[in-house]
Amino acid sequence: MPRLNVTGMDEMDEPGGLSPAASEAEALIRSWARPFAELVTGPHSLPRRAAAAVEANARLTATTGVVLLVLLAVEGATLLSIRRLLPVHLAIGLMLVPPVLLKLASTGRRFAGYYLGDPRYREAGPPPIPLRLIGPLVVLSTVGLLGTGIELWLFGTRLGEIWLTAHKAAFVLWFGLMAIHVVGHLEQAPTLVLRDIAERPSLSGRARRRAWVAASVLMGAVLAAGTLVWQTPFVVALGH
Repeated sequence: MPRLNVTGMDEMDEPGGLSPAASEAEALIRSWARPFAELVTGPHSLPRRAAAAVEANARLTATTGVVLLVLLAVEGATLLSIRRLLPVHLAIGLMLVPPVLLKLASTGRRFAGYYLGDPRYREAGPPPIPLRLIGPLVVLSTVGLLGTGIELWLFGTRLGEIWLTAHKAAFVLWFGLMAIHVVGHLEQAPTLVLRDIAERPSLSGRARRRAWVAASVLMGAVLAAGTLVWQTPFVVALGH
């Protein structure tokens, strides 16, 4: 009897192949993205074929990451006119929370699998050293950025201007680390997402992976709707 894992797929099922068009698209992504990714990771060979459970986890992480990148782009655009777009900024900030938690869970599964000696994750190998080194900092800065943002939404600066300063500092740190993180995954993440969309037959559990991502976005939308109910005391003062 095949075992089921947290990514919602059957460990004994193997992925299929790509159509010629999808294979060509994958080759194009790799040829364009690899030079940029190697600025962070250094030259590297193609990843070893991973066990089905590891591959499913990687695809869930990549899909969630792409969704987050879209939301973060919208959030970043609000900074161009933060006084006018503050309600949108707060709403998108809250919408990010569930997908971020999902991505932390999937990357945490890989971290635990590798360092606790799961042979499937050990065989797949760790991420490149630069990405491993910044990984904990990415997590901490993300938690700090979202945490201070939620505090400002709930209480404004009633508990002190230090929260606004902390939010700005967390953003600067997070932005630099996230830029490195995104560039380092510029080759792998899109190809994983492409394979999960175009592979026939698909790696088992694809519907459940999509359901996890969709549920995180839906939960985020519910949180974002909370900004319509809770009137935040935070305002952007002149000069900010």
